[in-house]
Amino acid sequence: MSPAKDPRGIALAAHRDYYAAGSYDDDRLTWTVHEFLSGAKPRKMLEIGCGDGAMLRLLVARGINARGVDASSSGIERCITAGLQAECLDVSVDGLPFADDEFDMILSLETFEHLMNPYYALQEVKRVLIPGGRFLCSVPNPLTGHPYLYPGLFEYANFRRFLEQSGFAIDRVAPWQKVAREMILPAALRRVPVLRSRIVAGGIRRIIEKAFLAAGLFPSFCYWLWTFDCRNQKSKDLDMFCNVSEQTRPGSERRFTVGS
Repeated sequence: MSPAKDPRGIALAAHRDYYAAGSYDDDRLTWTVHEFLSGAKPRKMLEIGCGDGAMLRLLVARGINARGVDASSSGIERCITAGLQAECLDVSVDGLPFADDEFDMILSLETFEHLMNPYYALQEVKRVLIPGGRFLCSVPNPLTGHPYLYPGLFEYANFRRFLEQSGFAIDRVAPWQKVAREMILPAALRRVPVLRSRIVAGGIRRIIEKAFLAAGLFPSFCYWLWTFDCRNQKSKDLDMFCNVSEQTRPGSERRFTVGS
């Protein structure tokens, strides 16, 4: 199946080309810094999915010792040209080339939904993050039509459970303050010819947002994305999960056997 018709290929291509296309939202980056990093100054910070370094530049400007990794070679080239610390790799296949407990904060913005093995990637996050360290991870709402490798995993309740069962304590979940168009205009209404117009649909969206968004009347599952603010809880009870994650990693010759 060609990448154009294969949902997995589309998701991987979106991850690799996202930053090269210049499609990142600077307003949301500023919001993330203000919402989660005001007053915080981690000793050492890692961004997974750093792209062309837009967030890294904001972090470095705040005096934070930050570095990044990304699977996009063009994005990493831009980082290096800008004098940022960054490496080109796919965390879900290559792992992270860092020592255990090396970082006290890790950030990943709309990256995990594109990874071939998010389970292995999350265990790598746990490994290089100190006990009690913060992990900020955002994922888009599946209703936005964002390409995913594993769509069901990134539904709000499922992804929250995924983080918790992987040993992260979730302190807070904050939605990005934009409501998904699909929640305002469901499929049945979008089939009405007049509502197919971007102008009409956009006008309806702005009216609804102005009337209800400020009042906080939209539940969290209606928003465009969610950012999970977590703490790393390392426990021996997670050994089996870690072993399964390692043995199912792409390229691994090991195979998991029940009772092993």
